[in-house]
Amino acid sequence: MKTIPIKVSIKSDSPDWNPIFNSVQVGPNDEAAGSFLIIYGNDTHDHSAKISLDWEEWDELVKVVRKYRNEWEWK
Repeated sequence: MKTIPIKVSIKSDSPDWNPIFNSVQVGPNDEAAGSFLIIYGNDTHDHSAKISLDWEEWDELVKVVRKYRNEWEWK
């Protein structure tokens, strides 16, 4: 039987990083009609903001960010 993660924490560069209390977490949400990706900020910088995207929106978001990321990034 294959184990499938239901939530993943994305490590930050912060030296006091904690995967439960100080990270961005992503995972599926099947509670609504259909399946959605939930992005959940779990630290003081984003005040526990949460966004739900359907999979097509996520795919488009990734394409746009890939295209413009270098132009958007402040150096």
